[in-house]
Amino acid sequence: MAKNSFTLFETLISMTILIIIISGFLNSSYYDEKAINTSALLNSLENDFDTNNYTNFIAEPIKEIRIIKNNTTEEQILVKKYSFENDDIKIFKYEK
Repeated sequence: MAKNSFTLFETLISMTILIIIISGFLNSSYYDEKAINTSALLNSLENDFDTNNYTNFIAEPIKEIRIIKNNTTEEQILVKKYSFENDDIKIFKYEK
């Protein structure tokens, strides 16, 4: 005799497996909205660095830094520090 329909038990098993698979996709980090927003913010900050647009950054006063090369040559340079900080990201850049 051929069986043409699912039994109630088979239907429940199929639904349980389907729910587990769907909930796994929904809870995976691939769909994490916070990570996506952080990634977009990092991309925006990188573009600001590339175009020297420091409107979103805090500019600190110019500092003098001493660099020693090969334990013999000493060089003094003036740099300005730009920083950005929020709950998830802390980033800074020194510029000559």
